[in-house]
This record gives sequence, structure tokens and C-alpha cells, in this order.
Amino acid sequence: MRRLSPYQGTVQITEMPGFRAMSSDGLTWRVQFLNQRTRISSHAVWRADGSGNLIETTRTSGFIQALQNHPPFPFPPEDNLELWLLDAREHKPLAILASTLGHIHPPRTMDTRWHVTLAEDDSFIAPSLSSGSYGVSTSHIRHSAVLSRCVQKAAGPLERAQWFRRGKDGNATGLHGHRLDPGQAGRKLNNNDFPELLLREKWEAEPERKLVSDYHDWQAPHLLTHTTLSHLTRDRLERVACRQAEKLYKVRHFLPEIINRDLLNVAFVEAVIRRSA
Repeated sequence: MRRLSPYQGTVQITEMPGFRAMSSDGLTWRVQFLNQRTRISSHAVWRADGSGNLIETTRTSGFIQALQNHPPFPFPPEDNLELWLLDAREHKPLAILASTLGHIHPPRTMDTRWHVTLAEDDSFIAPSLSSGSYGVSTSHIRHSAVLSRCVQKAAGPLERAQWFRRGKDGNATGLHGHRLDPGQAGRKLNNNDFPELLLREKWEAEPERKLVSDYHDWQAPHLLTHTTLSHLTRDRLERVACRQAEKLYKVRHFLPEIINRDLLNVAFVEAVIRRSA
């Protein structure tokens, strides 16, 4: 599944009766002991090298065996129910807000505000803003705030959002949402109607296009874990992701495809050297 609102990459999930475990790197698993009454009763950590604190008992042995013998990474994506913020002009998908498993009924209440980063995270620096090409002074404005205002403007003062059920071909059926017009529930959209990444990349003004591109470049290591990228997009993201070698190295087990293998291997070596230092 993807971690959204804001986007934080993907996680692999293993589940059995009474247990669920999630991993963001393929090495460390955060195990949840599920209780029918309290839903989640406690947590533990499991690692293949034995450094976790999940103790093998009669109850946990079956789940540990499942973790030791899981299918190859990355697991197939299962969050094909997607909540999208719609643009004000054509009511087409603008930015992805959330996703959930296909067998879950999407909630009626929803947060329609698109979040650029986690709260207090100032690490997104857009080269296009730093160079002043946006046309305004941004020296005292968080770059995430500039992008947030850009998306809010495109969404309009009255935000609209809609759940979509995506098929394997990327085509979708619209479900319920927020401030939808009559007839929009049940509408059919093609794969081309959805942004390939997190946010629409086609904008009328060049500064907005550059800003969105900067954001996707910043998220490149995590975006490379997606299974539906075109070769052209994957090639571009791989090249910029190598500038963030340590982040790229962390998700190396989740990459479904590698185009520039030699380039990425150099980045992996760099990450290992940085970690050892």
C-alpha cells in the first residue's frame, strides 16, 4: 500500500489471523497483535537477523514462519481504491489524497486538503523556487507552502474530491465523494485522465510545471516503488533519485524494475559508504 496524506512511500503488508506486519524497507517489520475487541493490542519488531523483540512462542511461530518465507518483493499493490482531489475547471483528478484496499468500503467522511509534507517538515527545497523563476520572492516562504497554494488554487475555493475504483488497466469507476455534481458518481474515466504520479504535471504556466516536477524529483526514491510507471518516467526518476542515495538504498528491495542498473549500483555503494561513515 501507498502511505498518503501526505505521501511517504509504500509499505509491504503481511497478514494472518491475529497478526499484521508492515515494512517500509523489507528488513524491519512492525508487527501488530490484533484483538477483535480493541483491534490492536500491542506491537513488536521482527527482523530476519534476529535483532527484533518479537519472541517466538506457540502463538507467534506460524506468523514468524510467514515472515521468513514471504513472497518476493515487491508485493502486488492492493490499494486500488483512490481518493482524488478534483480540479475546479474540468473536475478531473488533480492530486491523490488517499488510497485503501479494494475490499474495504471507502468512508463517507474525508479530508479534502492535499498535504505536501508531514507537519514541520521543511526538507522540500524546489530548485525552481530557489532560482527565483516562480516570479515571486520565496526566501521566507516554505517551498511546501508555495506548492500547497498552487494546488489549492487549481482545486478552487470549494474543494471537490471523489473516490475511484481503479482497474488493472488504470481505468476507473467513480464512486461517492465530496461536493460532486449529479451524475458524477458512476462516471467512467480512462487511465490517461489520472496523473501518473502524485500530482498533475500538466499546468498552463511554466513555473507551476517546474514546481510540480521538483516535488516529484524530491519524492523520486519512493515513487520508484510504484509498479505502473512508464519506462520514460522511471528512467527520469531513477536519474534524479541517485542524488538521494541513502533514501534510494532504503527502498532497494521494493523496486519492481530497474532501467539504469549501473547508475543505481553506484548510488547503492555511495549509500553504504555514507552509512558506514
